[in-house]
Amino acid sequence: MFKDNKLTEAIAKFDECIALDPLNLTYNATLLLNKSIALTKLNKNDEALSSLNKCIAMKPDYAKALVKRGEVRQALEDYEEAARDFGAAAQID
Repeated sequence: MFKDNKLTEAIAKFDECIALDPLNLTYNATLLLNKSIALTKLNKNDEALSSLNKCIAMKPDYAKALVKRGEVRQALEDYEEAARDFGAAAQID
């Protein structure tokens, strides 16, 4: 669905998958990152930021998620926090 640009449906499926095994933090962090990417494509940056915060809480050393959160924060004009995320990602990867 994500690849076919059916973003709303993809987001719902990501949520379903996360609910299947909420203790699988590594897998769910990946799903939350993908969900956040879909949300940004729908211009839902506040929701994307929320997903990314959950993602990073599950996997704090996830450089790709930190970069994405930095991009979302830039879009939300929170430049100071964006710079922190980019810096943290650079130290990890």
